[in-house]
Amino acid sequence: MNSKNNGGRPLDPYELQYQQQLEQFTQLAGDTDDDIGLDPGSIDDAFAGYEQQTQQQYPLPRNYGQPNGGAVYGRPQQPYREQGETSGRGRQPYREQGARRREQQSDRGQQPYRPAPQRPARQNTEPPPRPQKNKKRSSSRNRPPKKQYEREQLQFGSHHEEHTRAKRHPIQRFFSTVVILVLVMFLALNCLLYYYVCLVNQRGRGERAVTGASMKSADVTNILLIGSDTRSPEEFGRTDSMILLSVNSSKKTVTMTSFMRDMYVEIVGNDNNGEKVDVWDKLNSAYVYGGAELLMDTIQYNFDIAVDDYVYVDFFAFIDIVDSIGGIEVEVTDEEAEGMEDPQREQNKYLGQASGTDLLTHGGKLNLNGNQALAYARLRYVGNADFQRTERQREVIGKIIDKVKGSNPLVMNKFAKTSLSKLSTNMSRAKMMTTAYKAIFSLNYEVKSLRLPAEGAYSYGWHGDQSTLDVDIDACRALLRSEIYE
Repeated sequence: MNSKNNGGRPLDPYELQYQQQLEQFTQLAGDTDDDIGLDPGSIDDAFAGYEQQTQQQYPLPRNYGQPNGGAVYGRPQQPYREQGETSGRGRQPYREQGARRREQQSDRGQQPYRPAPQRPARQNTEPPPRPQKNKKRSSSRNRPPKKQYEREQLQFGSHHEEHTRAKRHPIQRFFSTVVILVLVMFLALNCLLYYYVCLVNQRGRGERAVTGASMKSADVTNILLIGSDTRSPEEFGRTDSMILLSVNSSKKTVTMTSFMRDMYVEIVGNDNNGEKVDVWDKLNSAYVYGGAELLMDTIQYNFDIAVDDYVYVDFFAFIDIVDSIGGIEVEVTDEEAEGMEDPQREQNKYLGQASGTDLLTHGGKLNLNGNQALAYARLRYVGNADFQRTERQREVIGKIIDKVKGSNPLVMNKFAKTSLSKLSTNMSRAKMMTTAYKAIFSLNYEVKSLRLPAEGAYSYGWHGDQSTLDVDIDACRALLRSEIYE
């Protein structure tokens, strides 16, 4: 193709390349120049609108067309084209589109032609980078990776530093949840136990005269349960019930040992005035001389077993405790039902009730209320006198424990508040918390009953004007050691 067939002027290199491509396309399509219209005027008319739009979007610099004035990156710009020159940019339209555009151009009039700015030639050297101003968003492909910060480098309140939190495994989340629930339950249990502990009436720890005993172990906790028929804790009367509660955590046993009230023993310790006491008398009179401390000293001195703590309850409290759990079920004989009449009438007198309240007319498997259960535990003149009386007392305590373990939480809560508010002890609150934990874990322990003196280890005696039980002290000690510690 002749490079000077465009009105006598040399063609632009882009135009020349375009013309060559157009001729190749025409030869392949089988068209002629007359069909398509290759005259320069037709091409300018077809692309006049495009050049005008391009010029509006990309205005030419002021010194465009001047010698060496429009150089871009070292290449001089082409001189400004005259009107009517063919543009090398754009695509040749189809015949129908070209004709339609020529008709539109003829209706609107001839537009002045301004060629589009020329592209700079590619060179080996890269052009200087353009300054980035007010760049709001960058491409995700060119964005550098986020810097990972260590935990120590992160600062509180910083908006420029980020860190990712690793997702935990489901098993790890499960165990974390379990640990949190256990901690919450542990704290709730401690708060509940502390509330119950605060209900107990605390007494001061009196001075002890007997502090040594050979039967002592860290695995065994001995608490003396003292029951008295006195009407006030400040009244030092004779004790009707003396039961040593021994919890052995290694053997997993709970042993209730009843001490017969008529045992003739040596009472050693301090009396209520702080003076030394060393007399022989019945065991239940020790509480009259010097209260709970002297009673513990007497047991520890005679039977060589360590007793550091006690819990005191009077028979009025016993009635409320049994009533709080709805009574207990006891097998009562007709003889026992008749013998309960005298102690029950005495209790009704102190309770301010009618003399015949809660009296039993027959025996059988009966649900005894607090008043009736107390009369059953105090019954002395039916059966083997005081020996069978202690058995009834241990039976009643065991029935209460079994009833509480099988009750719902509401009944257990009522029982705890009622019983603990009626008790008095020399234990500190910290010691009571520890004892409460041991009591919870000992609910499934084996419960055993024991009585001192055992059969064959005593004889009936008479000292002064009262009948007594003369006991074999060595036999009693051996029985305690074998049943509780070994």
